Amino acid sequence: MPTDSQMSPARTSEVAIWPNRLLFGVGALDRLAGVLDELGCRRALVLCGNTVATGGILDDVRAALGARFAGAYDRVRSHTPLPDLRIILAQAREVKADVLISVGGGSAIDAGKATSLLMAAGEDLAPFAIRYSETGMAREMLPRRAILHIAIPTTSGSASDVMPTAGVRDPERRIKMLFWDDRLIPDVVILDPRLATQAAPALTAATGMTAVARCVESLYSRDRHPVSTALALHGLTLLRRSLPVAAREPGNLQARAECQYACAMSGVAAINAMVSLVHAVGHVVGGRHALQHGVSHAILLGPAMRLLLPSIGAEQRLVLGALTGAQVAAGDDEAGAMAAREIDHLLAELPLHHRLRDVGIEEVELHEIAIRTPEDYMMANLPRPISVPEIEAFLRDAW
Repeated sequence: MPTDSQMSPARTSEVAIWPNRLLFGVGALDRLAGVLDELGCRRALVLCGNTVATGGILDDVRAALGARFAGAYDRVRSHTPLPDLRIILAQAREVKADVLISVGGGSAIDAGKATSLLMAAGEDLAPFAIRYSETGMAREMLPRRAILHIAIPTTSGSASDVMPTAGVRDPERRIKMLFWDDRLIPDVVILDPRLATQAAPALTAATGMTAVARCVESLYSRDRHPVSTALALHGLTLLRRSLPVAAREPGNLQARAECQYACAMSGVAAINAMVSLVHAVGHVVGGRHALQHGVSHAILLGPAMRLLLPSIGAEQRLVLGALTGAQVAAGDDEAGAMAAREIDHLLAELPLHHRLRDVGIEEVELHEIAIRTPEDYMMANLPRPISVPEIEAFLRDAW
């Protein structure tokens, strides 16, 4: 693997259109006021969680906004609970916001997406949630958004900033509603590695493993294609190289920047090829336990690779090459097994739990989780059909 000294310096602010407008590099946040002026926005409501609010990032965003700052909702919680969205919506109306700026991880960005949806759709979001059946994914088209949205990620895992998806947890029903529509993609994304340096090692690791899982699942997806594969492979290479460095050296801007780039790549790869088992189980346990996706993804990915990588034959060698940075003389299935072990090695370098039992999931729950997993719409993207007993055996492997 390349050493830290072989990494090129972090680049200064640049712009890309992919699939929305991305401003990336050191100093990208400094362009926020100009972006709002271009969009004709004058009153920004900032959405963030406690870590962003108390760690200085909110102050940096507020300074970048200047007179355009209209207020902040700083109590965003994991999995974007539905009751919180109603509070955010009321505050947005009170301050007459014309743009939402979500600052943080996937929950903060989803809060911005879902608030704009709630503003346009009214109180009931359920009709717009994804429903999955044997015929595939179904949902009602979302109404036109009523407010602009700018996303400023401070972690490198969710890729919600470049994806047309969002999740909202309904705590009363203990489910997570999922949404998919191009109108959910934020209008502008700002990727400034300086803002990621305050993420604690465990948060850095968990969010990064979500991006790793997204890359890998894109690579064994039924609907993978050359473009998604190219993005996923390069994203996986960057994450294997830089994620442990970012967790170990929080101030390493190059490692932070590479994780941000890789996360965006993983999002675009996954929205083209789609993901499956790891994310589907993540939705189930997230709804039941409010378990952070990156934690479950990190635990589940190795066992999922052992189950599903043999389905892609010779392409297993590409996965191994992306993880090791070298071509290894091995048979197809041997390469897949080695790739799964490399993920185990990566997990061992990170401050994360390794087993489902360590995060509060009881063994007695595994059967019910296995039964509910096929209901998730992402299971349509498996490289081959798998049965409930196979899912339960996979869960026991991770337990």
